[in-house]
Amino acid sequence: MTSKTEHTVPVRRSVDEEVARRDLVMRVGIVVVGAMTIVVMLLTAGREHVYTEWRMHQVEHEKLMRSVEAGDAGPGATDLDVHIRQIVVPELGATDRCTSCHAGIEDPRMSGQPQPHSSHPGKYLVQHESARYGCTICHRGQGRALVFAEVKADDVHWPYALLPAGMTQSSCGLCHGAEEVREHGGEKYAAGKTLFEERSCVACHQLDGRGGSLGPALDREGAKHPQEVSMKYVSGPHTLPQWLVEHFENPARIVPDSKMNPPEMTGEQIEALTIFMLSLQDRDLPSEYLTPGKYLELHEARGVSKMDGPELFSTYCGVCHDTGTYGRWDDDYGKFIPAVRGPTFVQIATQNHITAAVLQGRPGTEMAPWAGGMTGEEVDRLVEYILSTPLPEGATLAPEVVSRAHQDDLLIEGDANKGEVLFSMQCAACHGQQGGGLLGPALANGVFQENVTDGFMFATIAYGHKDTAMPAFYAPEAGGYDIEDINALVAFVRLLGTGLEAQP
Repeated sequence: MTSKTEHTVPVRRSVDEEVARRDLVMRVGIVVVGAMTIVVMLLTAGREHVYTEWRMHQVEHEKLMRSVEAGDAGPGATDLDVHIRQIVVPELGATDRCTSCHAGIEDPRMSGQPQPHSSHPGKYLVQHESARYGCTICHRGQGRALVFAEVKADDVHWPYALLPAGMTQSSCGLCHGAEEVREHGGEKYAAGKTLFEERSCVACHQLDGRGGSLGPALDREGAKHPQEVSMKYVSGPHTLPQWLVEHFENPARIVPDSKMNPPEMTGEQIEALTIFMLSLQDRDLPSEYLTPGKYLELHEARGVSKMDGPELFSTYCGVCHDTGTYGRWDDDYGKFIPAVRGPTFVQIATQNHITAAVLQGRPGTEMAPWAGGMTGEEVDRLVEYILSTPLPEGATLAPEVVSRAHQDDLLIEGDANKGEVLFSMQCAACHGQQGGGLLGPALANGVFQENVTDGFMFATIAYGHKDTAMPAFYAPEAGGYDIEDINALVAFVRLLGTGLEAQP
């Protein structure tokens, strides 16, 4: 019979052997992991301090320099001291290390070499020496970075990504007037500024304190960080230039609640307008960096406007109203745009009526207030132009009709209860049952109610507005309304928006 002790000794020995084996494996593992860590650290240190991107570019650059004919550059011209190069411009708040990789940027012998070894294209550096301007003032990007991916900064937390090569002209507008550079390297920027003016963008957006308020002010549009705009629907790189490009292609896709109509521009036009937008940075640059042409441009933008009535109307009003002489249907807004220079309107509207409409707008509609967007002098010139619209043949109203429409103290008395019935039958389909506006203007609007006379409303209902969807209702001999009916309608319209009801 085997004793208990004889069984225990072999078992204990096998356990000790297993522990020893595992201990050996652990020790070997620690040594291997430690060795791998040292290797990784050495590789990382080599990459960070020996085989860095900028250092390898400089080594390659020196080889290229030695392969290029030195010409009259003199002895030692191809020797390159490999080190981090840095340009500091305190006036611009710039610290740029771009020349650590672009070492040949000012060397004309490197023209035609591959990037980053090539000299700077064009003649930009002749008058914009890098020591005074640096690089990021024109190209943006992260100037302190030494790795191109971080310099480009289109997927890292850096305010301004490197501008696409074709959009660096946007920086011309920081210091130069558009006409100064139109034929001197800033062609796209100047074209974008012209397009901005021709497309009457200030009809909806303010710039330098001038313009409409339907859209956001644009003074620092080009200085926005990517985090300030929604990139949710941007299909390309999440950068401000890309956001602007895709926004101009289809505003409602990038900003779902946008009221901006598709501008229908070519790719070149979109690029030019984007470049101009990027130039709007509202930067407080030192005065010595601004050219006389830029000072003149700023003075003209912020001084007294020289635009006459037709120019003011075309710039500020024409986007929606076109010539203003006819009413038109707008598919994007789903409404009729009134004829603010229509022959009936300009005869029966008073100066106060039109001025109030311009300054206060029409709350609740796309007609935003222009108070502050135009100077008082500009508003006066605009109103004068509207009221001086030539009348087509046969459109002149009788003097007594015009006189009644201009009487501020004229109070028309009518049966508002009867007017409510007539309004429901003939007017509500366009103006809304409570006058809130549908296809036609909102009659319950406070600005409208406060500034139109009873005579204006009578004339509008009776004689309509020529070349608009508003017909003439005064035709008692042909089954239309008589004077009593129209008086009733005026009385009811006066109740709209007041909370009062017609009394039986």
